[in-house]
Formats: sequence, structure tokens, C-alpha cells
Amino acid sequence: MTDRKFSATEESTSKHPQDWGRAMAVAICRLAEMAREAGDPVHHEALIGEDLHLFVEDTADGVSITMSWTPREQGASPPATIALPPADGGADDDADDDAETPHSASGQRFDPTGGSTAGVGQ
Repeated sequence: MTDRKFSATEESTSKHPQDWGRAMAVAICRLAEMAREAGDPVHHEALIGEDLHLFVEDTADGVSITMSWTPREQGASPPATIALPPADGGADDDADDDAETPHSASGQRFDPTGGSTAGVGQ
């Protein structure tokens, strides 16, 4: 990996965060593409566990989503994770779920496609 910082910006025609998924996903894919173009053998899976930074800027028709990423050096340890309490207010119905950190405010895993099976730009 490299010590460079990569940044990609995409537009969303909505001001509602629940509609920003496609713009965020396209920007994230572009981060990996930029790293490959810079000579790093990066695949999208390399972004898992990485700190990605999000900046949202108001536009006339929606928002501009900027995702940025500074790859860690090879062999560097991943950042510490923060354990969040269960989304159900602390009820412990399934002890196996304690090892996972929720990916959204509701405790549900985040699906960047929103369930869509269409390709990018479709």
C-alpha cells in the first residue's frame, strides 16, 4: 500500500441521507480504482476494516458526497473497535450476537445497495 490519500466525490439528487447510498458506494469503488491506478494491488475487499471519511456538502439539487481514504501501511494493526450496546436497549436474547458491532442506528447490518441487484449507474 501507499501513504497517499485518495478522495472521490459523487452527487446525490436528494437531501435525505437514506437516499445517499448509491453515491457513497460509487465513491468508495472509485477509491479502490484510484489506488490501483497509483500502483497498489488493491481490491474492494481491501477497504474492509479501513477508516473511510465522509464529507457531505449541500448543493442546489441535493448533496455532494466525498469519501476519502488514507491506506494504512502494510502490516499496520487495524484501529481499535468500539463495542456498542445492543440496539434493543440491552436485552440479551442471543449471546452470539454480542461479538458483532451494529452497522446502523437500528442495529441492523447496512446494505449499501438498499437491496438493489442493479449495477452501478442502472
